[in-house]
Amino acid sequence: MNYVKTTVLQSANKVLPVFVLIAVIFAVYFNGLSGPFLADDYPNIVDNNGALLKQLKLDDLQGAFSSGPSGARRPLAHLSFALNYYFAGQKFDKVAFKLTNVAIHVLNSILVFFISKLLIRAATPNLPPAKLAFVVALIWAVHPLQVSTVLYVVQRMTSLACLFTLGGLLVFLHGRLGIGKSNGLFWMILGSLGGSGIGFFAKENALLLPLLILVVEVSLLPRPIEKVDVNKLKGFYGCLVVLPAIIGCIYLVWHPEIVLRDYQVREFTLFERIMTEFRVLIYYLSLLFYPDNTQLALFHDDFSISKGFLQPITTLYSCVLIVFLVGLAILNVHARKMPFLSVAVLWFFAGHSMESTIYPLELVFEHRNYLPSIGVVFGVVVLIYQAFAGVIAASLLNALYAGIVVSLGLATYTRATIWGRLDSFAYFEVRNHPDSPRTNSIYANALELKSGPNLETYRHYLVASRLNTYEVASLMEVYMELNRLSHFHDPAQDKADSGLPKTYDDELILDSRYMGALKALLHREIIRRINARTYPLRTVASLRNAANCLIDRHYECLEIAADLNEWIDAALAQPDFFDVAMIYVIKAKVVFNQGNIDRAFEYMDKAIELSPRRMYFYAEKAHLLITLSKFDQAEQVLLSAEQLNVANGFDKQEFAGLRKIISTELSNATP
Repeated sequence: MNYVKTTVLQSANKVLPVFVLIAVIFAVYFNGLSGPFLADDYPNIVDNNGALLKQLKLDDLQGAFSSGPSGARRPLAHLSFALNYYFAGQKFDKVAFKLTNVAIHVLNSILVFFISKLLIRAATPNLPPAKLAFVVALIWAVHPLQVSTVLYVVQRMTSLACLFTLGGLLVFLHGRLGIGKSNGLFWMILGSLGGSGIGFFAKENALLLPLLILVVEVSLLPRPIEKVDVNKLKGFYGCLVVLPAIIGCIYLVWHPEIVLRDYQVREFTLFERIMTEFRVLIYYLSLLFYPDNTQLALFHDDFSISKGFLQPITTLYSCVLIVFLVGLAILNVHARKMPFLSVAVLWFFAGHSMESTIYPLELVFEHRNYLPSIGVVFGVVVLIYQAFAGVIAASLLNALYAGIVVSLGLATYTRATIWGRLDSFAYFEVRNHPDSPRTNSIYANALELKSGPNLETYRHYLVASRLNTYEVASLMEVYMELNRLSHFHDPAQDKADSGLPKTYDDELILDSRYMGALKALLHREIIRRINARTYPLRTVASLRNAANCLIDRHYECLEIAADLNEWIDAALAQPDFFDVAMIYVIKAKVVFNQGNIDRAFEYMDKAIELSPRRMYFYAEKAHLLITLSKFDQAEQVLLSAEQLNVANGFDKQEFAGLRKIISTELSNATP
């Protein structure tokens, strides 16, 4: 009987941490489940026809697998979005999407628990592995820095990649800790290649798994004694870490355009990005150790760019600190001292080695810490135990851990609650980051959704346009909001003594003549910005949105055709404009809407000539032909596109939709 009771208690102790993790995570994130879709959720999910999974057939699933706007990139994440849509009753139920994200976060936290327990037991047998692993998993799970990964639906790409990375690491450890067994090396290879290979289809940074495995190896794992086992390790790391790293470096040197070409759409250079990332990495560490909710945000586009080591001087300080930390960790690895400090430092910087180095990504995002933060939390929790165990009472140490968990959990609960409504999200984002252009735009949009066109919305769009004079997106929003306000303005309320504005950002006065002059100044400033920088990233999207607004005959766009044509022509006048092919498509749609059919197809054919493998262009051309009731020609365009054999799931969904329109039109035309 005692044996049975002991067995039951042991089983309960094993599963209890898992149930506590599940309960705590859902408790702190529950209020955030009703929050809105945001930013990149729209092109990747809500406005992505490829996510509209209607049935669980192989062809449909294959289509959803490649349904992302960027084609084959991150197909596993896009398949998950499509399945979310299907099982949510074929609708974009934000609660269902966010609940799935929370569930993935739960799975990741459980994996962190089991991996931590294995590593602590392997590195320092005299520590309590289950207790410390549970604290590690709990602190990581409820840290407020994870909110933007969990509640920002599109960042399922990050959490899914982390899931397979951690799963691969767990499988690797199963083999590595039994390397003397006949199948030990097999499990090591399977974990490394399987975790990084599958995770890659969710997000590219899963390819860092072999590097993270190397960090764990040199920091924590006991060195094998048998020569045959030593040779296994040398072969494993030589083939899976060293050789791929050499090949990757050679390939980048041979093809530098892979990195450099996308800098044309950024407002910073390669050198400036590297300089800035020194400060960014230290900023990330500060948020990990002191996660002030007033500092946390979805966007950090108010983070200044470093122009050199001394501009600002904190760039140099950050660089010195990073070199010191990495150097200290390497020295400790060599001396086999302070392994948990080494793994914390090396895991963190290895985890950032893809997104925070040379690649021309945006400078700062909190979700990039999702995987790297695991090593920091793991190392710090164990270091605290090593520092205080035996010095203070166990109850006081437990209270310290509990205090950390509770304070972080409350911060996450508060932040998740704020994310639970668009109003509160937008308000606190702009309050905490008033110099962020995107945050001001989000707040302006939230105000308009709530109250319609208003002066406060106009003011925040204007603030956004002043904060980033590099791009025209927010400036076009100012232009459109002015049109909305003008539409509802009563000329009888005009003021005879209002005068005229001198610059585009002069104070807005609700007077017909004044607003007309202000609109002309805004138009001139948009042209100036397009001419000043030939490659702003968001200009193409802004021109496309304006064209669609005109074509869909929204009231604020009814009279923008002349100005829009000048904006488009300004872009086309620059031969090196970013994505000039798309500009030709936009121009084609605008002139088609104005009745210039022949010129529209000239522009459309020019776009296809410049970028013949972009299926979207064929779909747009077919749509124009369908509008003219030229169904046979439209079908020929679709067939010619399909013959290129590059259509992804997103494209196939578009083609199927167009064919459905053709079929319906033909059926209606049949007597």
